[in-house]
Amino acid sequence: MPQELVTSIRSEKAPLSGQKHRSSGNFSTEVLPPGTKRLRWEVEGGGVDQYDITFDVKRDVSAGTDPTELDDVISGNTSKVISARSLYIANPSGAQTSFLVKVYAIY
Repeated sequence: MPQELVTSIRSEKAPLSGQKHRSSGNFSTEVLPPGTKRLRWEVEGGGVDQYDITFDVKRDVSAGTDPTELDDVISGNTSKVISARSLYIANPSGAQTSFLVKVYAIY
């Protein structure tokens, strides 16, 4: 199946200072290639085997509670299509250092 890199985002190994869950800045999956059927999540770095790292994906809602879009994502996982302007990595587990999350559209 063809795939295309949509975005990549650096996440810290733990929530950012002053944050309960958030470990990255915001990223967008709002613009996806036509016919996108799934998203694939790949992890690079982190100081451990990439499959030892898990994280959640949350949607940033201003002046509201941020809903969790995906739970316990592992490198190589595919997910439903989430088309959103402001997503972020949350609740990372297993990493020893910061890591990169690459999001691919599968179509």
